[in-house]
Amino acid sequence: MVKIIDCTLREGNQARQCNFNADNSYILSKEISSLGIDMIEAGHPLISSDEFLRVKTIINAAKVPVLAHARSRIEDIDATIAVGAKWIGLFASINEISLATKFKGKSKQEVLDMFAQAITYSKSKELNVRATIEDASRTEIIDVIEMINYASRSGADRICYSDSVGALSPKETYDTLSLLVKKFPNITFEYHVHNDLGLSLANTLAAIDAGIEWISTSCNGIGERAGITDTLQLINFLYKKNHVDRFNILKIPQISKLVEIFSRIKISPMSPIVGVNAFNHVSRLHQLAASKNDNAYNYLTPSDFNLESTFIHDSPIIEKELFLIPFEKSATELKHHREGPGVRYVMIDKRLLEISPYYFIARKFNHPNSPAMPGHVDGHTHNCDSVFLFLGNKENYEGLCVEVILGCEKKILKSPATVFIPAGMYHTYRHVSGEGTYINFVNSGDYNSSLL
Repeated sequence: MVKIIDCTLREGNQARQCNFNADNSYILSKEISSLGIDMIEAGHPLISSDEFLRVKTIINAAKVPVLAHARSRIEDIDATIAVGAKWIGLFASINEISLATKFKGKSKQEVLDMFAQAITYSKSKELNVRATIEDASRTEIIDVIEMINYASRSGADRICYSDSVGALSPKETYDTLSLLVKKFPNITFEYHVHNDLGLSLANTLAAIDAGIEWISTSCNGIGERAGITDTLQLINFLYKKNHVDRFNILKIPQISKLVEIFSRIKISPMSPIVGVNAFNHVSRLHQLAASKNDNAYNYLTPSDFNLESTFIHDSPIIEKELFLIPFEKSATELKHHREGPGVRYVMIDKRLLEISPYYFIARKFNHPNSPAMPGHVDGHTHNCDSVFLFLGNKENYEGLCVEVILGCEKKILKSPATVFIPAGMYHTYRHVSGEGTYINFVNSGDYNSSLL
């Protein structure tokens, strides 16, 4: 049986845009566990006190075993013990480029000894050990075999072959891993591959065919550089093609969206299952057929993911239709809102322009001496970024005072002022005093559908 270790919360956190905090990680740990995967890989507890707390939060929230990442050093191993992880992921590499750039002049033998000693020490502390051969795809096979022997003799419970730069083709992956599986029939192997050539899923399937038991993945495929194999695509493949029914594929869209929000890495419209185009049909022939039967132009069934086929084609851009007339509208049209002070105008959204990816309103506060009132907006969060702008009527845009809550921070702001609100962050505001204009920009053409 193929087993999956999801490393969204470790590998994913190494993507350029991503900085999961403890709160994000708590939610994702629970949700990813519920997919039916077998293990979660957390971060590196020695890095900082914040990372230690984040890893501990993941361990406490997860419904499956958690592996913490560590270098082959005693202090890293001790931090893993202190954080409460039962599994540790140790790694080393002995090819020329690794020895020259990562190990400060150590010889191959010194790195092998360090690796073996770290595994032995971890086992003496009753940790389960995954030993990773980093950059294995650019390491001579004789050296890979030597590292496997060292790790196995030292007590490693599982050995990971890491194609750290995504260098191999599917055939090369199959040939290499088949050789190792046959040579070491009593060793449990794991496979980790990056997507630098766009082949991570194909290589992963080749690894499974070669007899690899454990596969390392991340939700939405996020990770260093071009990322790694996508957990969600892999479990869907196993469900659809291999008839594996132990995964909760109904949760794929929900978890993908959470990862998109917390990682700040946008999903491609063409991404299978979760992209907005995945089950959308534009050709008239396709629309007519799919409206009668979803399977006419879908291999995957939308209802398996609690989705439906759509038949949307954005209108062409016509210059004369881009000059819009804003309209006055009460905030009561929005969830979490009541009638507020002043006059509110919708400047742009999908009602004014069908293809608008933005929601933009302006509210005019006209009574400078009115007493401070309770806020008309309850705290809420969006699945996209948004912005507050406050502009007073006095010179240099002064003259307006507001209270803003952003996450755990509450501040009194005097205009001019701007507040950037990242996706997934709790926020609200209220007018305190003065005259001026409040502008709200939301990176979604439909305000209510952007709410979490």
